[in-house]
Amino acid sequence: MLKKWRLFLMIGILMAVSAGWNNGVSYAAAEYAWDKYKGTEVRTYRLTAVPGRAGSMDQKTFFAAISETPNVYGGFTGYRTGKTTGVATVSVTDGVYKYTVVDFIRDVEPEIVEYVNPRGGIPHRWNGTDDIRIFMRGSEAAALAELFYEGTPSEGRYQFNADDVYLVTFWSSTVRPISGMSAEALIEEGEPAFINREFVGQVTSEDPTAYPQDGISNGYYYVYKGSQTLNYQ
Repeated sequence: MLKKWRLFLMIGILMAVSAGWNNGVSYAAAEYAWDKYKGTEVRTYRLTAVPGRAGSMDQKTFFAAISETPNVYGGFTGYRTGKTTGVATVSVTDGVYKYTVVDFIRDVEPEIVEYVNPRGGIPHRWNGTDDIRIFMRGSEAAALAELFYEGTPSEGRYQFNADDVYLVTFWSSTVRPISGMSAEALIEEGEPAFINREFVGQVTSEDPTAYPQDGISNGYYYVYKGSQTLNYQ
């Protein structure tokens, strides 16, 4: 009987200590801090030809189709250039994306032109015969490609991922009234950069993985500042 009373007494003491711990006894936790910046995120891509055979279609049909097709600029513009460096960049500021390429000859961004209903001789409008390069989402590129392949076998056609961005090239000829299409995929290489930084403030969290140690997350750049111990009741 005495042993049982001792056991009950120990259990009672443990329960009392536990209750006291949960009602006012201090405990420590770590809080982590980061400096938060906004700015422009820049990513670099290597342009790689999409496997497959080029398609072709009647010029008049092509112009009608392209005039109804959006690109990632949100308007109807493209680059008129004979050759690019094979490298593309995308800069993102406040959720606004801008894709660019560099002209192989001039080492600058090539001429941006309107490509809908081209008219020869009018500045900043595609003349309809030079190559025109357009950054386009895979879903739109795939829809256009289907028109180019209409009536031809399905083997060897270009395959596009709907949400990826491609640099799509179109060309036309004054000799034969047809237009053609080819495409290059954007393969990311190197680390993203964050430029034009502007300090926003400092953020804290008890989760050490809430933000990057030093890096980009959801359009902001975070610099890890360390941690401190907090005492709670």
